[in-house]
Amino acid sequence: MKYAYLIWSGIWRKRVRAALILLQVTVAFTLFGVLQGLDTGIHQAIAKAHANRMYVLSRVSSGDSLPFALLAQIEQVPGVLTVSYESGIGGVYQNPDQQIAADGVDAASFARIFSEVEIPPAALRALVATRTGAIVGEQLMQRYGWKMGDRIPVQSPVIQRNGSGDWSFDIVGAFSEPDNPDNANYLIVNYAYLNEAREANRDTVNDFIVQIDDPTRSASIGHDIDALFANSPHETRTQSESELVSSQVQRIGDIGFLAHAVTAAAFFALLFATGTLMMQTIRERTPELAVLKSVGFSDRRVMSLILAEALVSCVLGAAIGLAIAAMLLPQARQLIGLGSLPGIVLVAGFACALVLALLSGAIPAWRGLKLQVATALSRR
Repeated sequence: MKYAYLIWSGIWRKRVRAALILLQVTVAFTLFGVLQGLDTGIHQAIAKAHANRMYVLSRVSSGDSLPFALLAQIEQVPGVLTVSYESGIGGVYQNPDQQIAADGVDAASFARIFSEVEIPPAALRALVATRTGAIVGEQLMQRYGWKMGDRIPVQSPVIQRNGSGDWSFDIVGAFSEPDNPDNANYLIVNYAYLNEAREANRDTVNDFIVQIDDPTRSASIGHDIDALFANSPHETRTQSESELVSSQVQRIGDIGFLAHAVTAAAFFALLFATGTLMMQTIRERTPELAVLKSVGFSDRRVMSLILAEALVSCVLGAAIGLAIAAMLLPQARQLIGLGSLPGIVLVAGFACALVLALLSGAIPAWRGLKLQVATALSRR
């Protein structure tokens, strides 16, 4: 640490150049953090998918609704333990930028299938007993300062039978998702209330959620469910949870290829840019390095100082870039359910910063190692 001031002074000898290096590194690692964070988050979401959970959607389009009457037939398929369903509405609370989603479900079957959603039994009983009741995610409760008993007004494009788009829900409890706290950002409401009140698409659901007894038989069970409705007006496509997540991601594009291609290109360009700037810095400081050697600094110590300058610049830029990425990434939580930058991305980011520093500083450090004092000072 006794050389810290010397290293810091060497970095900021040319402030504009130092700022340019720092900016380049920061931008590159912001891209790295966001793209690799998205890619890692998607893979984590797929890996966390429940193998015993399947989704029955319309074969025509996942946005098309299915008749509620299909429920009884799906329940009779061998291997099916529990079937739930959902049909939600979206809207805004007070301001257009305060968007809220309300998921209309059957409370009992929803709680059995979605075991990762922690709902107090008293809240479930209250939801069943309250027609306009809502169990609110802890994220929303904290964000808007709601409390038990509050009535939430929601303006939705889904019109009620009375011609109004204004919906109201009474808070009867709160739920959480310990494994994914940021997912607790919606309302769980009674499907029966939504279905009875809405003007269009009555007696339909967005999808059915099926809990099966043997995940290894998911393909055959899905085939049996789809076979029930083959050549009917409402053909279905049954997918496991991991397949559903994968298909949703594929609609956006190949995130993995994009992440690797963009970050590789950014780092390749960054390596040449930082290396060139470092070389220019060392050429200008040749007499200063010679003076250091003349007062007792060894060749290896001078080389270490040059590498340390490259390391500090790269690690500092990486830290700033990854911090910016950590602030930007939660904006994609609706896409992948990711609320923070994965730790593996942070580790990989700082490892890349270390490699970048060694590569960009290798040639300048080698020149510092081989620098001859007499030759360098004779040019003054």
